[in-house]
Amino acid sequence: MTEPEKTPLRASHSYELRLQLAIKSVQSEVSNVLCAITKWLESHKVEPATVCDLELVMAEALNNVVEHAYLYAEDGEIDILVTLRPAELKVLITDSGRKFDGPPEFREMDVENFSFEELPEGGFGWNLIRSLTDVIEFEHADKKNRLTLTRNLQDPAMAE
Repeated sequence: MTEPEKTPLRASHSYELRLQLAIKSVQSEVSNVLCAITKWLESHKVEPATVCDLELVMAEALNNVVEHAYLYAEDGEIDILVTLRPAELKVLITDSGRKFDGPPEFREMDVENFSFEELPEGGFGWNLIRSLTDVIEFEHADKKNRLTLTRNLQDPAMAE
């Protein structure tokens, strides 16, 4: 894990903090990196509800990479860049696994009226990610999948 960077922003007199991490495509490393990101965000006074939401989003996104991009192969690499600004939290997840065509369209799911046997396979995770983020961007270029998730912050974060 690398040290966070503090970079002055030109347009304003605030700061951008960055946490850059790299893990193998192993469930235990996903769990460890989630804990590290959570502690880092808490140390910079990000609202607890936002930290909890991001932990859910990151768990879903990283588990998707482990399961679908690397098919549970333990030698895959996942790069994570968390960027924190006073009004925005952004996470970039990059992998070199199987090509991903991008997040599926939103699916309306009335789970209360389905029986267990009728529940559709998949799609719940992306609906969760959509509901807890403000912007989702995806690109596949240079044999890499890049998913960027942005969450707007209501309360300024980043205590000095």
